[in-house]
Amino acid sequence: MNVFSRLGRIVFGGLLAFMGLNHFQDMEGAIAYAESEGVPMADKLVPFACGMLAVGGVCVALGLFPVLAAGAVIAFLAGVTPQMHDFWNYEEGEGQRQGERINFLKNAALLGAALTLLGNALGDD
Repeated sequence: MNVFSRLGRIVFGGLLAFMGLNHFQDMEGAIAYAESEGVPMADKLVPFACGMLAVGGVCVALGLFPVLAAGAVIAFLAGVTPQMHDFWNYEEGEGQRQGERINFLKNAALLGAALTLLGNALGDD
C-alpha cells in the first residue's frame, strides 16, 4: 500500500471513529434526536450504531479486519443516512432542509468511500 492510500485510510478511519465516539459524549441527546426522527428502539439502536461507527473507524484507520470494518461503516451509513437526514420531508426554503441535505450528501460521499475500501479489501480494481 502506498503512502497516500495509508494516509487516506488513517484520516478517513480516524474521522469516522471520532464521529462515533463523539456521539457517546451526549448519548441522551443522540437518542432523543433519533426518537424525534421515528427510530424504533432508539435507546438500543443508537448506542449500537455509534459503536459500529467507532469500532469500524478504528479498524479502518489501523487496517484491521478490512472487510468487516468497511462493512460496519457501510451498514451504519446506509441505515442512518436516509432515516436521520431525510431532507425531502422538509419544505424548500426551510433552513433545516438545507442542513439535512448537506448531511445526507456528506454521508453519501462517506458511503462511497467506504464502498471503495470494501472493493479494495475484496480485491476489486
